[in-house]
Amino acid sequence: MSSKELKPKLRPIDPEFWTVENELPDPIPVAKAELDAIERYFGDLLDAVFDPKPRPMPAATTAHQKGEK
Repeated sequence: MSSKELKPKLRPIDPEFWTVENELPDPIPVAKAELDAIERYFGDLLDAVFDPKPRPMPAATTAHQKGEK
């Protein structure tokens, strides 16, 4: 391949097309209200996932289909 040959144009499906930039501080600040929301909505699930003793997962919630009440 000669140095004068052009590379094919990148498309959005090509991983090289995307650039990832991390401008977040380290560590990322998390507000108390955010932690409270995570604990409220995901607490049981996180406890089940990270508990060293296996136990059943919490009951899953189901989304309502259009027209259901």
